[in-house]
Amino acid sequence: MDLESSPFHHLLDTNHAPSRAEAQHIHKHLCLPEQELQTIDEEIARLDTLLHNHRSRREKVVSYIHKHRRLLSPIHRIPLEIIAELFTYCLPSAHPPTRDLSEAPLLLTLVCKQWRGIAFRTPYLWSSLHIYIPSTRVSDKEFMDRRKNGIKQWLERSGNSPISLSLTHQSPDRGSDDLYSENTPYSSLMECLIEYSPRWRDLTLKVPDAALQLIGAVVRERLAVLQRLFINAPSSPSPSLNVEKSKSFATFLDRLPPLTSLNFQGPFTHQLQSGFQWSKLTELFLLPEAYCDVVLTFNEAVRLLSQTPDLRVCKLAVKLDSASPEHQVTLPLLRDLTLVFSDDNRQSQIAVALAQSLTTPSLANLTITGLWGYEEILYQGRHQPFFYELLSKLLGDSASLQTLHIGFILRDLNCLRLVPRLKSLTIGIGPCYGYQHQRARGGGVQIVRQFLKSPAVENAEPSLPICPELETLKLLGMRLFSNLSDLLDLIRSRREYSSLYPESSGSESLRCCALKTLEIYCPDDCSREDATPEIMEAFEQLREGGMDICITYLAWQATRERLDDDLPLKGFFDG
Repeated sequence: MDLESSPFHHLLDTNHAPSRAEAQHIHKHLCLPEQELQTIDEEIARLDTLLHNHRSRREKVVSYIHKHRRLLSPIHRIPLEIIAELFTYCLPSAHPPTRDLSEAPLLLTLVCKQWRGIAFRTPYLWSSLHIYIPSTRVSDKEFMDRRKNGIKQWLERSGNSPISLSLTHQSPDRGSDDLYSENTPYSSLMECLIEYSPRWRDLTLKVPDAALQLIGAVVRERLAVLQRLFINAPSSPSPSLNVEKSKSFATFLDRLPPLTSLNFQGPFTHQLQSGFQWSKLTELFLLPEAYCDVVLTFNEAVRLLSQTPDLRVCKLAVKLDSASPEHQVTLPLLRDLTLVFSDDNRQSQIAVALAQSLTTPSLANLTITGLWGYEEILYQGRHQPFFYELLSKLLGDSASLQTLHIGFILRDLNCLRLVPRLKSLTIGIGPCYGYQHQRARGGGVQIVRQFLKSPAVENAEPSLPICPELETLKLLGMRLFSNLSDLLDLIRSRREYSSLYPESSGSESLRCCALKTLEIYCPDDCSREDATPEIMEAFEQLREGGMDICITYLAWQATRERLDDDLPLKGFFDG
């Protein structure tokens, strides 16, 4: 049916008002089209019914086939022992298992009766548990009883397997001491956990002091399996209470069996008379929980490390002072070291010789940064000689270093030539440290230009650039560039070197890698004029080629022309 064949074609889509005779003609003209429309609608309804019937039949046939094909599924031929082993790989990797029904192991019990039985008969699935007690419910007996019974059912399924427990609970603000006394809902729950203390292997506690004392009452003989301990001790605004808390923790350590991993967040002072067997540790983390917490001086830290010859991983908060070095320590197995510094503002000069106290020949990952609230010490001139000496000492001892993060700005990158195998370099502190309001004094331009320096010509053979195997570069929290072209030049130059000396060339002395990751955080405003279309297109091409690039400025700086634009809503009177 063609509109052009209509006798009213010239009037369609106009505002013409038909006369009485034209209206009658139009009604008569539409009789056949309306009959045809009715016929079409009836046919569509018939086909819809037919289609619905076919779809219903299809669902029945699909269900019939599916139920029979399930009998052929390979999962039915897998031994139950293999299924149980596969279940263990379903456990969350980022955190301990919880009572969340959307995650294993509880999720596995909801699939079918057979899987539920397999899960319940697999002790490893139930050998780890994270427990959270809301501070508002700690005195709720009904709630605490339900939580205790759930914990007991969970741990009973673990059989005789070693247990990993994580317990988090924050104390109410007022009247909390009575909540942890005997015959309270909380003490009853803790008694339930203590029943399983002979099987504790990993223990993570973020609880009030009163609750921690309940754990501390466990006799040493019942903790023979314990290997890893993490304690987060909430700080007190009173320094004297923090000192007492540190002494209490030292007493608690004396009663523990030899551990392989110790992680303590809170006030800590090392005591030589401590009976704890530090020599067994392979991992050690000692960090403050709050700004006011007591931390070790550099000499105290070195003295403590002298008792840990088997240490592999270490993260310490250290306070700088003017004391002379007292100890020399070598940690032959240490691979990961993080030193987080604070200082005593009363000390005007730091003993540079302290930097020579520590030797780490196997170090692979190194971080030197500032404690929150003390980041400024990384940029103070009076501390720069110490930090540079410490860095040079550790780099000189560890030619195999692969990851380096330093919170202070290096004016001279030549010390990085000591670590030719370095894969990842981070310089500065990013916005996650709240440092956006304390801008580093330059540094970005000099760093990039040192990386861009042409290699020297020695013995008629070109030398490699600084850190030739570098793949990840992060420059954080420093005033950086007047434009972004320097970064493009850096990326392109490293790619040129990598094509001249590829990793697959087989030459151990001459090889270079292209940058794979570049992250920049600049605490300045960026003018839009800096990000030209050509530069942005070049960065986009690099991203499409697989490179990970992130360049973040504090804010875009709007240009004057943009502010004065001819916008429609400008010019109104306020009155």
